[in-house]
Amino acid sequence: MGFGNTMAMAVLRSPLHRVMSKSLLVLTYAGRRSGKIYELPLQYLDVDGRLVIWAGNAAEKTWWRNFEIPAVVTVRLRGRQVDAKASLVEDPAERTAALRAYLDRYPITTPSGRPKFFGDRWKPSDDELAAVAAETVWIAIDVG
Repeated sequence: MGFGNTMAMAVLRSPLHRVMSKSLLVLTYAGRRSGKIYELPLQYLDVDGRLVIWAGNAAEKTWWRNFEIPAVVTVRLRGRQVDAKASLVEDPAERTAALRAYLDRYPITTPSGRPKFFGDRWKPSDDELAAVAAETVWIAIDVG
């Protein structure tokens, strides 16, 4: 794990978590094949009572594949440790709604899920939004 992730998790576990916990959580899960325990700090958004996470550049990552079958996870959320269930968001309309809400909350987001700090912001049409959402990977976390 990189230095940035290590530092983020340290802050999220500390009394100073409020600095980051409105947009970041720590997801703890068991590998689907290995059973090994993994922890990741991830940006999240609350959409209609569900926590959603965009696996940006999903083709380059593997962690999200652990939720192709819904799995029990632990989430450190706003300073509390809670049990939850994580699964992939399959419904295209839900993915589109999540992407729209994500762009409203995190306007520096780009179609790849990477932030763009300078220059023109990505402001997709409804059709472009739906097309990008169809290609993105989203994880929904239902907390206890």
